[in-house]
Amino acid sequence: EAGTGIADLFVAAARAEGLSEKEARERCWFVDSQGLVVQSRLPKLAEHKIAYAHAHAPHAQLADAIDALRPTALIGVSGQRGAFTPEIIQAMSRLNARPVIFALSNPTAMAECTAEDAYRHSGGRAIFASGSPFPPVNFEGKTFVPGQGNNVYIFPGVGFGALVSQSRLVSDGMFLTAARTLAALVTDEDLA
Repeated sequence: EAGTGIADLFVAAARAEGLSEKEARERCWFVDSQGLVVQSRLPKLAEHKIAYAHAHAPHAQLADAIDALRPTALIGVSGQRGAFTPEIIQAMSRLNARPVIFALSNPTAMAECTAEDAYRHSGGRAIFASGSPFPPVNFEGKTFVPGQGNNVYIFPGVGFGALVSQSRLVSDGMFLTAARTLAALVTDEDLA
């Protein structure tokens, strides 16, 4: 459910940038405990996954799905510690100059991989964020300070704004505005 929530917000953002809803959804793929979320698994899919069930051959393993789909980013919200194995990170690194690896599950002990794993197994090329804090990682003479991509940065502000404005609705637009505002606060030093 967290993953489809993220995807729904991505779809809203992509639509605001000119993609159709169909085009935006086609860029979001899911792997759950049964494998790749595809149409051949209907009607057994949970309701929140149906919009992201694509016409594609099934793949039972994340590694096989990566080989078939060639993603640029992995967003982990499964609470499955170690789901992003060294082999998964290496596969993403073969496909992408800067693989995006977001291990967002909380607490830290349940993250899909550690920051050290992401940097080490990508040769220091991963763009890593986590849902919980990780310490800086020293790798090949460089210090990487892992970023956090946690909802704690958005939810309090949106909640407070809804309370102050007495809004009866919290819309995707509110979350998109909050996300854009937070992103605008990132400095060049932060990116470096």
